[in-house]
Amino acid sequence: MDKLEPAGAVWQLLHLVSLDKPPQGKPCNGCGLCCIAEVCDLGKELCDEERCRALISLGTGRFACGLVADPYRYLPPERLVPWHAIDQLAPGGQGEQALKAHFAGLLGTGRGCDAADEAIQAFLVEAEVNEQLALF
Repeated sequence: MDKLEPAGAVWQLLHLVSLDKPPQGKPCNGCGLCCIAEVCDLGKELCDEERCRALISLGTGRFACGLVADPYRYLPPERLVPWHAIDQLAPGGQGEQALKAHFAGLLGTGRGCDAADEAIQAFLVEAEVNEQLALF
């Protein structure tokens, strides 16, 4: 299994992207460009509109959503109370599994890439124009 690591700042993430974005509507390959270019509403709820705290680098050139992969790690404890209650009542971490499925459904997991090709291309051009050279 891929190792889950929090991703860094937006511009610093681009060098980690090794996969081409699939055409809009085609299956997701985990390239991460959609999440790097624009934080989704769920990510914004985690208090950051520029960099999603739940975007995780799998270390293989692929990215994943931490809210789907490991929601208990990324949500504050007060938001987990009802899910922990389900875990207490039902064996096998069913609360966490239900929360993962809930976030996957909200994000459209399995329905194909929903990032507009033109928007991602514009983001990549902007990133290239604004690229800063390291000073060391």
